Amino acid sequence: MSADGRPTRPRGEQRRRQILDVALRLFAERGFTNVSVAEVASEVGITTAGLLHHFGTKNALLIAVLQEREARNQEIDQRLGSEGKDWLETFVARLAQNEEHPALMQLFALLSAESIADQHPAHEWFVERYRSLAEVAAREMTALLDPEKLPDGVTATTVSQWLVGLADGLRLQQLLNPGSVDRHESVRAFVSMLAPYRRE
Repeated sequence: MSADGRPTRPRGEQRRRQILDVALRLFAERGFTNVSVAEVASEVGITTAGLLHHFGTKNALLIAVLQEREARNQEIDQRLGSEGKDWLETFVARLAQNEEHPALMQLFALLSAESIADQHPAHEWFVERYRSLAEVAAREMTALLDPEKLPDGVTATTVSQWLVGLADGLRLQQLLNPGSVDRHESVRAFVSMLAPYRRE
């Protein structure tokens, strides 16, 4: 309770969090197109109108779910950064922590594949997300790698593209055939191979 007697977490905020958790799980299990607003509302224990009161539309709910996933990753990054890890170390450590939550991994894989279609409500979100990730990865790799040490024809941007592609491809293999690959350890091995190319 706050000093004036009001609850510090209003019931509306708690309900919104509950809706996001349920939607995240259902979208991860079956994808966005195969889950209705009514199904999410039913699992939460509210009416469809009650759910739409919080999010307005199914599309808005989807974007909120994706933003929630990103917020959780940002919390991980901030904590790892505060422990003194550089960007590459943080990237690998986040992969390891994400693997502790298979539903989040499956959510991202399903929705990113669905959103390739231009008309998908998350299409622009994923386009922007990958654009931003590519920009950040290239900038961080440029800061970490010495261009004079890299093989001919290879740049820090090239390596950043390999890193993101490796993580995405291994996630798909891991989800399709559990136990066939160890994603974060494979990415860790790739990162360790970059040691000779790092700046002094």
